[in-house]
Amino acid sequence: MGLLTEHGGSGVPLPYLLARIAGRRAYLVADWPRVLAAAEPLASLPPSPYRLAPEGGAEAGLWSGLQCEFAWVHRQMGHAIQTIFEPFFIPLELRTLFMALRLRSRGEEEQTLAGVLRFSLLSKPVKRLLREGTDLPAILAGVGAIADFWPEAERALPEILQKQGLAGAEERLANACLEHTALSRLHPAVASFVTHLIDMENIIALTKQLRWRMSEHDFIEGGNLPGALLREAARDQEGGTARRIIGRILGAEADPDPSVLVPLLAAQLGRILRRQGRKPGGVGLILDYFWRRLTETRNLSLLLHGADLDRWTLEREMVL
Repeated sequence: MGLLTEHGGSGVPLPYLLARIAGRRAYLVADWPRVLAAAEPLASLPPSPYRLAPEGGAEAGLWSGLQCEFAWVHRQMGHAIQTIFEPFFIPLELRTLFMALRLRSRGEEEQTLAGVLRFSLLSKPVKRLLREGTDLPAILAGVGAIADFWPEAERALPEILQKQGLAGAEERLANACLEHTALSRLHPAVASFVTHLIDMENIIALTKQLRWRMSEHDFIEGGNLPGALLREAARDQEGGTARRIIGRILGAEADPDPSVLVPLLAAQLGRILRRQGRKPGGVGLILDYFWRRLTETRNLSLLLHGADLDRWTLEREMVL
């Protein structure tokens, strides 16, 4: 799609890559309740050579470590496998893109921007725009010209920026990416991941609308949940339709509170990916590793920032 870097060549043999990933999976945190029960949760983490120590408020180190790991796996892949995993990498890199844009808008030092982009998989033209672009509308127009999944992006993104700010531009670009991806021919494991990710994003958007009485939201097309059903749920201010949808997705009733639902939905997607990871071929195993690595970093970030929170609150917000 033009936004991601490409590492040419055939990559390492797939069985070798899968063996390396299987070895790395063994270092992931498997027992979060035990970590939470410890007097010093961060100090109780099992050691890992693939995780930067989250000590001393090193939030940037956590996410840089995640980016570094994803970049390492990406370099091992041949072009064909890189293409299979674009639907996983691009939404993550869009977050990196807008993080960099926010740094530019605040006039942060170039060293800070360089740190955000150090392990990023964004392509060289996109990184050049972020470092050298003259202003935010021009940078977004340049990004839109490269993002071929949305033909109108070059014109539309600067307009959205003016009316809705960076948050609005980020949401619209990310949604366009997911909708385009859902219509594309994908590996079955990746197609399932994208469909469930769209459902997750739509449910969170729905519950935010209901909780904060926001105006009706444009839901992302391409998930398992029909748009008409989501719009009906958004109009039901009592929340009964939303609770039924959530119950159907999770298999149990849950509080339609976004802060509670995010970890529940992420954990459910994790269970789906673990099942796919047992299937032959290797794509499911890699996706499972990526998601577990992502949720581990999210949990560690929560522990880092929630040192003063009670354990019950932490447990509610962690992906277990």
